[in-house]
Amino acid sequence: MNNEKNEIDDFAFWGAKKLVTALSEGVVTSEALLEIYISRIERLNPSVNAVVAYDFEQARQRAREADAATRQGQSWGPLHGLPITIKDTYEVPNMPCAAGTPEYQNHIPMQSAHAVQKLLDAGAIVFAKTNVPYKALDIQTYNSVYGVSNNPWDLARTTGGSSGGAAAALACGFTALELGSDIGGSIRLPAHFCGVYGHKPTHGIISMQGHIPGPPGHLAEPDLAVAGPMARTAEDLGFMLDLITGPSLLDSPGWQLTLPPATQKQLSDFRVLLWVDDPHFPIDQHMTKAYQSLSEKLQAEGVKVTTGSPLGIGLTDIYQLYFLQMGTMMKAWLTRQERKERGMLTPFGGMTATFVRNIKKWVDLPASIDCFIEGLTMSHGAWLEVIEESLQLRERFIKVFSDYDVILAPPTLTTAFAHNHERLTTRKIDINGESRHYADLFAWISPATLMGLPATSAPLGFSPDELPINVQIIGGPFQDKTTIKFAELLAHLYGGFKKPSIAS
Repeated sequence: MNNEKNEIDDFAFWGAKKLVTALSEGVVTSEALLEIYISRIERLNPSVNAVVAYDFEQARQRAREADAATRQGQSWGPLHGLPITIKDTYEVPNMPCAAGTPEYQNHIPMQSAHAVQKLLDAGAIVFAKTNVPYKALDIQTYNSVYGVSNNPWDLARTTGGSSGGAAAALACGFTALELGSDIGGSIRLPAHFCGVYGHKPTHGIISMQGHIPGPPGHLAEPDLAVAGPMARTAEDLGFMLDLITGPSLLDSPGWQLTLPPATQKQLSDFRVLLWVDDPHFPIDQHMTKAYQSLSEKLQAEGVKVTTGSPLGIGLTDIYQLYFLQMGTMMKAWLTRQERKERGMLTPFGGMTATFVRNIKKWVDLPASIDCFIEGLTMSHGAWLEVIEESLQLRERFIKVFSDYDVILAPPTLTTAFAHNHERLTTRKIDINGESRHYADLFAWISPATLMGLPATSAPLGFSPDELPINVQIIGGPFQDKTTIKFAELLAHLYGGFKKPSIAS
């Protein structure tokens, strides 16, 4: 009986492309696959708290309809009959979309977010929502509506955020695909902490209409933030990316998008810049060893690997501009009271950025906190100047892709850390025995975010305490398929996703 159960549970860890083929060929039915996911959620979710809302009965009905269509030789699209979960910042009809906040816990949308609709149009069946932090604005996943999500590799540690529930759901075999979003590493960091794949796309190629924040009904596409695919294989990232890219409702039919294919066929075709060291943001020693091993493995495969920062540009040059823009986004998305409650203001929150810069000589404050405060208070004219300065830096930075196809970097400073729900400005993280500010965790994601570049988070292996380690693969503008292709080839060296013991 156990062998039969294990064979059935194997479907839970099949990739999306493999599953849709199996569904079309009758190897498994949509209804049976849905029941496998539901059974696993009922058994494992009480421990991890990844899935927080669901509509199983409606999904069962839809799965039966998908199976009937299959028997009649009909197809709804490339995801015909595939049950999936969706991050609870995206609106899905007739399902709650709380985005981690009591303000929206009774918000039941009547229409789908743009990217969700593309998945539904492709034949997917959304049967559950996954947990996020308050308004998706943290890299830990917890809120007063649904509680704390726990890392499947160590329940005492964070899943990451804001797509933390999504990453944990993938790691536990609750779904084959997830739709994440990323402004502060919210796809890349949970993928790293949970050992799955995530792709932050080139800015603007996937619409975020129907995503919270901004508020429900918001039409403008946000600065910095992106929607993107999450999965257990790199191949599935590309599969899903093709389905959800394209213009928003406001831009269609005025423009179309065709991402260039990857020209590389094997690892030895890639020119690689390995950027894993920065004097102001040193990373965990076990991650350093993993990246050194990665360099050796790549060179053994014939890959030309160069080590260093891109064109001499350091993280501090990028991080300050990133934090300025993040400050403006928090001003747009949160009231002052909300920022205060979430700990996004320093104890000197009423002071100016200039005052904070002056006292930083004597008071231990997070790096670039003065820039964040300046962003919260700047005028529109000053904001335009910051955008121009960011674009000038981007023009300098992307010249590196004349010499390299991808930049390999850490997603953050460390592996998954213990839950820490103190005020944001007082949280500390231990890195190699040194206490670091929590805000430092955003440093390594800032280049791709500030400059709107594609970045794929891909598993490499594990630390000595058996926590996942991912690498961030950064590409040139619109080279999304190149970074995903590198991740796909990298899986041949490392084996890709590994199942945590809790998910067995």
